[in-house]
Amino acid sequence: MKSAYFLVLPDAHMLDLAGPLQVLSSVAELGIAPVAVQCVGPNSSVRSFQGVALAHVEKLPSRLRSGDAVLVIGSKLQDTLMKSRSWGDTVAWLRHAFVEQQTPDVTVAAICTGAFLLGDAGLLDERLCTTHHHFVKQLRRRHPKASVVDNRVFVRDGNVWTSAGVASGIDLALRLVAHSFGDEAAIRVARENVVPFRRFSNDPDLDPQFQSRSHGNQLIHAVQDAISKDLGVSVSDPRFAHRFAISVRHLSRVFSEETGSTPKQYQLALRMSRARQLLASSTLSVDEIALRCGFASVQAFRHYWNKVEALTPSSFRRTNSATPLLIGAGGRKAGLADW
Repeated sequence: MKSAYFLVLPDAHMLDLAGPLQVLSSVAELGIAPVAVQCVGPNSSVRSFQGVALAHVEKLPSRLRSGDAVLVIGSKLQDTLMKSRSWGDTVAWLRHAFVEQQTPDVTVAAICTGAFLLGDAGLLDERLCTTHHHFVKQLRRRHPKASVVDNRVFVRDGNVWTSAGVASGIDLALRLVAHSFGDEAAIRVARENVVPFRRFSNDPDLDPQFQSRSHGNQLIHAVQDAISKDLGVSVSDPRFAHRFAISVRHLSRVFSEETGSTPKQYQLALRMSRARQLLASSTLSVDEIALRCGFASVQAFRHYWNKVEALTPSSFRRTNSATPLLIGAGGRKAGLADW
C-alpha cells in the first residue's frame, strides 16, 4: 500500500471514517511504511451525519497508481443522497477508476453502506460482499448479481473488500495492514490503538509469535517480545523476571491470565514453530536446528518434538520441504472470501 484515499460523501458516519483513518494513519506514524492518507470526495467539505463538518476534502484523484487503496466510507443511506449529484459523480469515478482504467494492484474497500456505491459502479457483480446487517436485504434487491452474505464482519473477494461497518471498519483496516505489511505490522498498529487484532474462521493461523497478542497488557507484550528475540532465554530464571521488575511467580500468573498459557508454554510453541520452518526450508542438521531454536540439547528437542508431532524430524523434512507454504493466497479457491 502506497496511498490510502478515504472517499467521503455527505452524511458520512464518523466512526466508519475515524476508525479506519486512525488505523491506516498509524502505519506511517509507527515507521512501518510511508503510506500517504488523504480524505477525498466530490465535495470540498461535507457534514457528517453526526453533525461534525469535514473541511479540506481533496478532489477525487484523476488516476490511481499500483499500490493505492480506496476506502469508501458509509453514509446515512437516504433517497436524497442516492439521487444526488455527489452520489452520481462518485459512482462514475469508481466505475472509471476500477472498471475502465483497470490499474493493477489497486484495492477498493467499502465500509458499511459504502457497498452500495461499489454496487452502483458495477464492482460487486459476481462477487461476494457484505454490508451492515440492516441493509443486507436492500443490497441484495438493488444488486442481484452480487453474492451478498450476512453475519460477517468483513468479506474479501479479490481486490474488493466490504465490511459490516461502524466498528468492524477497524477490523477491515487492520486486515488491510496485515495484507500489505504482514501480521506483525498489523499487531503493532492494533497495540498502538488499543484494539484487538482478531482472527476469523477462514483466516490462516497466526505464527505462534503473533498468537495471544490481542490483550492490552504492555508488560506482557514486552515479555513476549523478549522471548521471541531470544528463544534460549530461561523464562524461569529470576533474572529474566527481574528485567521487568516482577517476580517469576507474579509474571507466570499475569502472563497466563493475559495469554492463556505460561511463559514456558509460549516459548516452546515459538521454538517448535522455528524448528518446523528450519526443517522445511534449510539443510541444517537436527542438532544445529535444536541449538538455533533454543533447546539445551538435541535430546531435549527430540523429547519435546515427539510429544507434539507424529512424524520424526527427518520424516517431517521429507514431507514438507518440497511443498510451498501458501498463506492467504489470492486465488478464487483459496482466498475467495476472508472474514
